[in-house]
Amino acid sequence: MAIVAAIDGSDRAVAVIEQANDLAEHYDVDLHIAHVGDPTVDFREDFTDVSEDALRAHAGRWSERVVEEVQESASEIAAEAAAQVDGLETYETIGLVGDAAEVIRRYAEEHDAEYIVVSGRKRRPLGQALFGSVTQSLLLNANCPVVAVPQDLE
Repeated sequence: MAIVAAIDGSDRAVAVIEQANDLAEHYDVDLHIAHVGDPTVDFREDFTDVSEDALRAHAGRWSERVVEEVQESASEIAAEAAAQVDGLETYETIGLVGDAAEVIRRYAEEHDAEYIVVSGRKRRPLGQALFGSVTQSLLLNANCPVVAVPQDLE
């Protein structure tokens, strides 16, 4: 069992990790800090489908290397965010690749997560409709409770 802190590369990551760590300590479970890398950003490539499985199948060895490099980069981002949290002792950093909401949901399910902790941010309704929301998708589709850390607490 674990608490999954799903972070992005923003300054809101620290507040998410702090909340997730509080829950992990309260429930006496592992803390997993996950960041989802995007090969279209990290490698400036034009991928039509950036899921991990699609990348691995798309171009054999080359795509395996891309996925591994993006995962490593994402894990490093998680580690850098964790280093900013005072008193954080035990945690695991995770680098994921693909559609953020889906890979976080799947990771949490595979690791029997007690909670997923994410950052909530205010968006206008049109922005949510046009661009979607990882938090919104997790709230609607996750198999465990999702804690959205309010932006004003960050």
